Order: sequence, then C-alpha cells, then structure tokens
Amino acid sequence: LALVTLSAQAQEPVTPAPVSAPAPPATPPPQLSADQIRSRERMALLSLSTLVQAQQTYAAMNQGLFDSITCLTQPGQCIPGQKDATAVLDPGYHWLEPRLGYVMRFHPGAAASPDQIRRGASASSLVAFALTITPEHPGRTGGRAFCADSAGQMCFTPGGAPPVKDGRCEPCKKLQ
Repeated sequence: LALVTLSAQAQEPVTPAPVSAPAPPATPPPQLSADQIRSRERMALLSLSTLVQAQQTYAAMNQGLFDSITCLTQPGQCIPGQKDATAVLDPGYHWLEPRLGYVMRFHPGAAASPDQIRRGASASSLVAFALTITPEHPGRTGGRAFCADSAGQMCFTPGGAPPVKDGRCEPCKKLQ
C-alpha cells in the first residue's frame, strides 16, 4: 500500500522516497588454510619488495632521496630536470589498495633538507620511508604483518601492524 499525497501547488500525486533497511553487519571472511595464508604472505612480501626496489630506483634519479608513491608513478612531475623520466611503478595500479586480505600503508620519514632540494631533488623528497602490510582480519585473511624500510630492513610481527618510527621499522622481528 503506497502513500500518495497531493502537492498543494501542482495537484499531482507525490510518492515518498522508499526507506532503505539498515545494512546487515559485515560477515567475517572465511578462515583460510595454512597453505592459503602462506601463499598470501608470499604475495604480501613480493609487494613490499617491489615497492622498496622502486624507491631505490627512484632515489638513484633523485639525489639519493626517496619520495611518495605518487612520485614513483610520475617521477617527471616531481624531480626537477627529469620531465621525461620513466615511471618506476605502474601508474595505473593502485599500490595502496587492500588486496588478498592485506592492507598496505606508506609511512614517510623525515623530509629532505632545503639544501638537498636546492641541489635538484624533488620538493617532496624524504630521507627515509617504511611500508607496512597487515592482514585486514588477522588470523583469517593472513597470518603475520610485515614491514620494509629504506634501510633495507624487512621484518614481521605475529599480529597487528608493525611499529614504525621516523620511517623505520622498529622494533620487529627480522624476517628469516
């Protein structure tokens, strides 16, 4: 039975907008097998390694300094005098979007000094960075969380996000 009223001005029927039901609570993802978790951990580590390598390649063009993920996808927009520089990361890929039950975060360290920028580095340059990748639902979508940083350190924590301080993974257990 629809409620219809007449508008005083137009004398046409007006039907009220339907009221939507509240969304049901999100159900947790199914528990993965140990093999599935190990496979996802390998993919997470591959993503971290790819981003660390891209930062190192970018730093070779940028006075030895690191930068945001955006600048890695568009170095010509960031580094003075490098307008034709090739992207070191695929600009069409959304690097920090959740994938396979993991969430990646970029943690910038300290900004480069004005002197380093005057010598030709990107204005958004960083002296350090860290990347963390953490299961969206620990124990269900992944096991361990991982951290990699500009010092070449790669480590893990058994649960929860790895701690990061000033663009460095610390403290966490070295990956073996």
